[in-house]
Amino acid sequence: MDRRRDHDVVCIEAKKILDFCVQEHQVERSFSVQGIPAGTDVEVVCRIDTQNITCREVSDRKPADDHGKKKLVCLAIELPVTLKLINRANGTVLRRLNRQVLVPKQVALFVPRGAHVQCEVTADCCCVFDAQNAEVRCVFDLCIAVKSKATVEVLVPVLGDCPPKECRVFDDFCRPVHGRFRHDDWD
Repeated sequence: MDRRRDHDVVCIEAKKILDFCVQEHQVERSFSVQGIPAGTDVEVVCRIDTQNITCREVSDRKPADDHGKKKLVCLAIELPVTLKLINRANGTVLRRLNRQVLVPKQVALFVPRGAHVQCEVTADCCCVFDAQNAEVRCVFDLCIAVKSKATVEVLVPVLGDCPPKECRVFDDFCRPVHGRFRHDDWD
């Protein structure tokens, strides 16, 4: 069999990350709460629905440098938050609040024409009840990863096919040996 072949070229469409950045960001928010009896020792449990955090561009991109290569990208990050106010003395839930926390963010990225911006956010929160002001005060710690991406076409030289190799057969391999496989028979 002649192993010499003409080299074929394949054009593959793929996503290319053009620029990216990661940043920690902390914000504080307060939420008013009515109807908590005076003198009640309140614990606040904060939960962020991390599966439903949204991040979107909210304005036109503006030049971020004199060369015009980087753009300022303005983002709106929305965190769906559930707050549970619990009476520490008896464990009863006093109030349950569902809120959307909006966090504006601006980053400078290389985003050429045709590229789009993708944002991923992870978040955590810590909240306390301020009885004097009848409000819950929270600190939200965010880790924000922002990428600019574009679809590109890549030429790949093809040196040959990827033929499968023949599976090796072991006559006694699949025979149960005390419910376990013998790992010394693996290639």
